[in-house]
Amino acid sequence: MLAWVTARGAVDAVRYQPRHLDLVVACGASQPEVSASVAHWLVETRAQPVVIRVSRLPHAAVRALAREAARWFGPTASAVIRWFSGATAAAADHAGSLAIEARLRARVHPGLLVPHPHAVAVLAVDMRGFSRLTGALEDTQYLAELVEAYLTELTGVVEQHRGVVFQYTGDGLLALFLPELAGVDGAALLDRLVNQTSPALHGVFDLLYTGWRSEWRAQGRPVVDIGLGAGLSFGRATIGFIGPSGKKQFGAIGEPVNLAAFLGSEASSGTSLVDCASFERAGGLTPPGKVVRLRSRKRHQRVETLRLYHGARAVGGR
Repeated sequence: MLAWVTARGAVDAVRYQPRHLDLVVACGASQPEVSASVAHWLVETRAQPVVIRVSRLPHAAVRALAREAARWFGPTASAVIRWFSGATAAAADHAGSLAIEARLRARVHPGLLVPHPHAVAVLAVDMRGFSRLTGALEDTQYLAELVEAYLTELTGVVEQHRGVVFQYTGDGLLALFLPELAGVDGAALLDRLVNQTSPALHGVFDLLYTGWRSEWRAQGRPVVDIGLGAGLSFGRATIGFIGPSGKKQFGAIGEPVNLAAFLGSEASSGTSLVDCASFERAGGLTPPGKVVRLRSRKRHQRVETLRLYHGARAVGGR
C-alpha cells in the first residue's frame, strides 16, 4: 500500500496540473462566500512585472539544475530533482487555496468540485506537419525532447496570459481562459486573446523553429517544413472535475471546446481561426479581417471564421 501511494504521488508530482488556487477563485467567483476582491487581487498581483519575473525563477532554476544533474549523474538524478520540485510546488499551491476551498465545500454547489456551466474562451493549438516530422527524424527519443520543449514554451505563454491548459493532444494543447482570471469581461478577454495571446504563441513557435532548423542542419538531420495553427472560440461550457470515479481531472465539455478543436485542426501554418459568432456571444464586435466559411464536421453546416495571420510561417493553405 505504501509503495502504491508513493508511486501515485510521484506520478502526480511530475504531471502537469493547473494552478489549483486559480481554479478555485475562478470557479467560485460567482458564489457569495468568495469576495470579488479576492479574484481581483489575484489577477492584479499576478500581472505585476516583478511578480512575473520572480515567478519564472524557480522553474528556470529547476531546469538548469536538472540539466546539470543529468549531465553528471544520469537521467535518474534529473528525474528526482524534477519530482521534488513538482511535489513542493503542488503542496504550496494547494495550501494557498485551502481557506477559499473550505468555504466552497460547505455549499450544495461547491465550485470546482462539481462540473458547472461557465463562460469561457477555449484556445486549441496544433502543430502542422508533425506526422512528416516524426517520419523524417526517425528518432523518437529526440522527438520526445523536442515536444517537451515545444509544449513547455506554449504552456508558459498560456499561463502568462492567465490561461489554464486542461488537455495536451500529443503535438498540441487545449487551454481555457476565464474572464474572472483575466480581470476583464468576455469581449475584452476575446480581444486580448486575438491581439496578444495568439501572436505570442506563434512568435514563440517561430523562435523554436528557427533554432530547430539550425540544429538539424548542424546534426545532418533533414529540415522539415512545420508550422503552428490555432483555433479560438468563446461561449458557455461545462467545466470542473470530469472523468471516471476516482480518476477525475479538470476539464471542459461543450460547443466552444468542439469548435476551438475543429478550428485548430483546420488552421494553416502561422494562422489563427476564430469563429465569428464568438464575438457576438462575448458581447463585442467582430474585428476586421478575412472571413472564410469552413465546412463543419456536422452535416450541412458551415462555420463563418475569421482568419488571422500571426506567424512567420503563415501560408494560404494547410
